[in-house]
Amino acid sequence: QATMEFHRERKSMSVLADFSKRTQKSYGKTARKRNRLLVKGAPNLLLERCTHVKYRDGTVVKLTGSLKRSIQAKITELATRPLRCLALAVKETDCLVRSLARFNGTRESTASHPILKDSSKYKDIESGLTLVGIVGIKDPARPEVADSILKCAKAGIRVMMITGDARDTAIAIAKDVNIFDSNKTNTELKAFEGREFFLKAESEQLEILKTDNVVFCRAEPADKQKLVKMLQRL
Repeated sequence: QATMEFHRERKSMSVLADFSKRTQKSYGKTARKRNRLLVKGAPNLLLERCTHVKYRDGTVVKLTGSLKRSIQAKITELATRPLRCLALAVKETDCLVRSLARFNGTRESTASHPILKDSSKYKDIESGLTLVGIVGIKDPARPEVADSILKCAKAGIRVMMITGDARDTAIAIAKDVNIFDSNKTNTELKAFEGREFFLKAESEQLEILKTDNVVFCRAEPADKQKLVKMLQRL
């Protein structure tokens, strides 16, 4: 019915899907479903917009603090394998505002809809969600990369990796391909989220860039431009 496109600020996207041909039992009655919102996005951000969790058997429970910590630990475990992670969530018909639950859209009517036409409201629509799963995607580096990085090190070439991956995933990949020493702990390594790095004093930023291999994660296109200009200055 409608698509809420991905945006790097909220790091999620969703579709308003038509379930009108399906039925569900509620309070002993069979009711016809309407639209549901199906969402996917970065686990650390999407989890914050979830209020419930659906188990494999279909049971829905409230997302408590302890359950959230358990899920976050699982996400970290997947990321350090390393797997790229996506969270999947749903917003049921009765949790959507009436105009979205009953929306029967075309491209023209989406553009004129008071909520859907304003992308700044998408984060609010994608809230009050029920988490239904975490997906771990394997995207290994080419086999020759690790050896190439070692040759760079022997030649005195430092390597900087810039990626949109989460920090744990980025560090695990960097260790796999010899950008980072696999014997060092994560706190000993120069790995920064883009926003975290640029909140530092400029003198500290330049000092970090002068030595060692560095990994920048959750980076945006503008971050890459800033880093290149800083390296040129050095």
